[in-house]
Amino acid sequence: MYLKGGNAAFFRLWGKNMSNEIKIDIIDSGGHTFSCWSDRGRRLWDIIAANGLETGGTCGGKGTCGKCKLKVEGQIEPPGEAERRHLLPEELKAGERLACYCSVQNEIKVQLYSLDQDRKTRVFFKPGEEYPLDHSIEIRRIFIPGMDREQPLPVLSRLADALPSCALELSLDNISFLAAIDRAGRPALELYALVVEGRKVTRVMRRPEKILGIALDLGSTSLFAAVLDMLSGETLHVASRSNMQRVYGADIISRVSYCMENENGLHELQQVLINNVNSMIAEMLAQIGSSADSIYRYTVVGNPVMLHLFAEINVAGFAHAPYCGVFRDHLTFPASAPGLLGGQAEVFILPQVGGFVGADTVAGLLSLDINKTASYLFIDIGTNGEIVLNHRDKMWAASAAAGPALEGGNITCGMRAGEGAIDRCWLREEGELVFNVLGNAAVRGICGSGLIDLTACLLKAGYIDARGTINPSASENLSVIRSENGPSIVLSQELNPVVLTQDDIRQVQLAKSALRTAIDVLLREAGINHRDLDCIILAGTFGTYLDPENCMTIGLLPQVDKKKIINAGNTAARGAAAALLSERKRCEATAIRDKIQYVELASYPGFQDLFIQHLDFTLTNNP
Repeated sequence: MYLKGGNAAFFRLWGKNMSNEIKIDIIDSGGHTFSCWSDRGRRLWDIIAANGLETGGTCGGKGTCGKCKLKVEGQIEPPGEAERRHLLPEELKAGERLACYCSVQNEIKVQLYSLDQDRKTRVFFKPGEEYPLDHSIEIRRIFIPGMDREQPLPVLSRLADALPSCALELSLDNISFLAAIDRAGRPALELYALVVEGRKVTRVMRRPEKILGIALDLGSTSLFAAVLDMLSGETLHVASRSNMQRVYGADIISRVSYCMENENGLHELQQVLINNVNSMIAEMLAQIGSSADSIYRYTVVGNPVMLHLFAEINVAGFAHAPYCGVFRDHLTFPASAPGLLGGQAEVFILPQVGGFVGADTVAGLLSLDINKTASYLFIDIGTNGEIVLNHRDKMWAASAAAGPALEGGNITCGMRAGEGAIDRCWLREEGELVFNVLGNAAVRGICGSGLIDLTACLLKAGYIDARGTINPSASENLSVIRSENGPSIVLSQELNPVVLTQDDIRQVQLAKSALRTAIDVLLREAGINHRDLDCIILAGTFGTYLDPENCMTIGLLPQVDKKKIINAGNTAARGAAAALLSERKRCEATAIRDKIQYVELASYPGFQDLFIQHLDFTLTNNP
């Protein structure tokens, strides 16, 4: 039997003699098969989520997105009318169903599709990369005498004598370890003490071991972790996983609603997250041959909602305006409090700006090597986009509710950047569209970067107009089908038709308008325009794969010299790693936060007018 690592808290494995239990064989996207037992009549969506897997759905199992497709073998009830509206006849014939509509009555086999080729670890963070050290942590070799039979002295007293200038701050587990290796008549013990700031002894070891730090970037879509050597600054291992809270909704507002509507909702989401994180950490520790006892400190960044969920702190303040969490200063507590591995380690959550602009933005700014007097935009595009403008060492920040469209959500054939996703699009001279498909697989859908490229190509070719309307001329070079909901452009029919609908284009317009309006509001606040910018920094996983020229073509970014646009990668994780190893960086994070003026877009004068103006793809640059 194969069990998905790190999610044991959510397994319901039953004996074969349970009268009301039926066996489900699940083949995950990696080809691993395991069996679980479930109540008869339970939804497939609930069974899969309970086993720490995901289906690709974005509506939290509400039956509205039509993206939790999987292949079912075995006897299962026929699809109803509501499910049929989301599936083609060819898909139904091939055994494809929607997990949120299927209830299990008999033994079945379920095949999950490959959903996510998470690219954070391949691009932004490499094992062996080193970060500068700016802290006082050392391993000190010491000797303590064995216990005297005539005048026995406790091991802690002998240890204190061997470290006269230090204070012992050992955990109870560490004290028990010392007691276990000490006995009367034993010769002198060679030990190794972890000394912090030259005076605090926090751990005593039998032999020198690695002292580890872990940087966590808690994204609403993906989780990232890096293990670093606290004594050398070297990155030892990295890992990234899909955030399994996605099964409760693709966006953070859905998760806030779940917490508000369910008595144990906050605890459930926190447990899902901690199991997710512990699973990554356990795998990384196994790879480097270390134990959780070696973890000394965590630094944690993320948006405000994710950080509240991580610490299991009430999220009611994010349910309605004015959006305000319980804390914005840094927090420290032991890893045992949320249930992280390495319970004695310190957890340090970096400070947040306010509203929906969190510690990930502060960490991103912390990672930048750029002149403080430069005029630049820092943009992290996601379901919730964060934008910061720096001008003459002053900063303004805003959060734009872009929605999930730019990450493939709310798009008819949208998907995350996984096998079969169109992630790049070009326009040939004769007007033909050319795609790059991830994984050298048949086309299954289109991810965010491909969606922006495609929209730009359609606009350049005149296949859509400035208002986003699909023009009749599109039919001359493209396959266009029409329905009662309007025209749709067929991108591929390799497996099932992959289309871009008129409503999909509207979703892109809404998302890009929200982000562009936020940019213009901040430029207005600073009293400058796009021509005064020295650079635009695109941060985060998604930002790294965006084509700057296409972003400007659709009006997502203002028109600047393309050389001024920098794809910076996972700046949040880099900032978290820097803060992990440097007290000065942790202090600098607070200084950055204090310098930022948060601008609430919803109440900004003229916001609605700007938003409507930027719905069109017309290239306007007057902020």
